[in-house]
Amino acid sequence: MARKILGFFLILNFLGLLGLVWAGEDYRLGPEDELEIRVWSHEDLTRKVRVGLKGTITFPFVGEVKAQGLTVQELQGALEHGLGGKYIIDPHVTITVTEYKSQKYFVVGNVGKPGTYPLTKPIKVVEAISQAGGVSSGSAAKPVSGAVAIIVRALPGEKLDQPKMPDRIPASQKITVSISLALAGDPQHNVEIKNGDTVFVPSLTFYVSGEVKKPGRYPYEENMTVLMGVTVAEGFTDKASARGVYILREETGSKTQVKVKLSDMIKPGDNIVVPESFF
Repeated sequence: MARKILGFFLILNFLGLLGLVWAGEDYRLGPEDELEIRVWSHEDLTRKVRVGLKGTITFPFVGEVKAQGLTVQELQGALEHGLGGKYIIDPHVTITVTEYKSQKYFVVGNVGKPGTYPLTKPIKVVEAISQAGGVSSGSAAKPVSGAVAIIVRALPGEKLDQPKMPDRIPASQKITVSISLALAGDPQHNVEIKNGDTVFVPSLTFYVSGEVKKPGRYPYEENMTVLMGVTVAEGFTDKASARGVYILREETGSKTQVKVKLSDMIKPGDNIVVPESFF
């Protein structure tokens, strides 16, 4: 299963790279985007311009033109209209976005390549995580079952210069999704990323408590058993009851006590409890 999911992420990585080429028809221009503008048969008018903080550009013969909120095609049409008639007969303008700056999202946390990414086209959370190298587990960059992502929405008019960590953000601005359900195509989890979003992938952990030599929180790895978890915590103490081990697992908002064998698999967030033996 892990190999299939990893292959899916690799395919999405490739498609994500192609997306930078496709980035096009739906992208809305904004401040600080850099554009290369060409007018066919008029090489002297070729130039690079940057959309100003007021959302406009300045072009010869046309003057100041609104760019913010327009697609590339709409801005091409506006320049052709401004150049036509008086200055150029039947002008043909092509515009290429050479630097995307106005729309972006952040991917942080337990991913291979955390950072800032341009929002050049409509994408969903799975593709956003894929662009950032996928979910990491320990030192290996691979997706892990049980992983979740927390999406923090930016408020209207908010400055989008850095990611927003979810720990101090109101619940109304956060969406928690299951990455495995998103990969399966569940639209409630594979949500669309919006301008200014922070996608936070928390590290997967589990807990070991009770009669072990080093109780605490530890990084979760795929296919871990109860015995492997106890071993990570440096093994049982002399007082431990190996047969009495159970797991406290949170399901549907409440903790459930699950009786387990040492060979059973654990899940992210599990608390392996090793009780004391009374015999």
